[in-house]
Amino acid sequence: MKAHQKVVRDRVAETKSGDLFGNWWNDVDTDISKAVVRETTQATAKKIIEEYEWLGCLAAVNWHYYGIFFDNVCGGVACYGQEYIENLGIWDKYDYTGKIILLNRGACVHWAHPHSASKLIRQSMRLLPKKYEIVTCTVDDLAGEIGTIYQACGFDYVGSMRDANPNVNSRKGDRSAWLINGKLYGPRAMRQQFGTTKIDVIKKSHPNVEHIKQNSKGRYFAFRGSKKTKKENRKSIDHLIKPYPKRGVE
Repeated sequence: MKAHQKVVRDRVAETKSGDLFGNWWNDVDTDISKAVVRETTQATAKKIIEEYEWLGCLAAVNWHYYGIFFDNVCGGVACYGQEYIENLGIWDKYDYTGKIILLNRGACVHWAHPHSASKLIRQSMRLLPKKYEIVTCTVDDLAGEIGTIYQACGFDYVGSMRDANPNVNSRKGDRSAWLINGKLYGPRAMRQQFGTTKIDVIKKSHPNVEHIKQNSKGRYFAFRGSKKTKKENRKSIDHLIKPYPKRGVE
């Protein structure tokens, strides 16, 4: 299964080739060694995420936006924000509370250099405020994601922390999702938009909505700071770390 973003990039490249301005991106110098990663605006991030990212929308809470620029043209964005379960005390036992941030969205445009995503992630992490020692992100197998870019960036993979919790009777397909106009939304997004996850309420606005089963998302971690700090924080999840998943392997 191809990753959703690869499918979208291929489709956009084909679609935009015939627009009024033609293949204007051919005039952009996409030499990765000249690319610059810097802070960007919410508007820039929103435009790229809505066109290229699996969920097609920004997360509810975003604190930092970074872009990779070629000839001052943005070729990809990375968005960081609140780790949603932090306020539940989940990270207390790992001593991550107050130190963790979520890489919640990221996408590159179809004309960007193939190594844009890895450069964007690595360098944007360096630009984050010093207090964030742990960066985490999730992958969705329903979007064809296994975390190839995170693997290239040296993140550690722990799989689903929910599945690893002995106090949770977790199984495949036990999470809910809603398919609206070809895009998949989780419970948090539905509550944010509709105040509920009840299908009857959602159908009033989207009659063709489908309620489908979803798997728990896999999770990756990366660490920042001094060598000692990174070692100590990684040690907290050492028992959870698994081999990287591979495409086409269950």
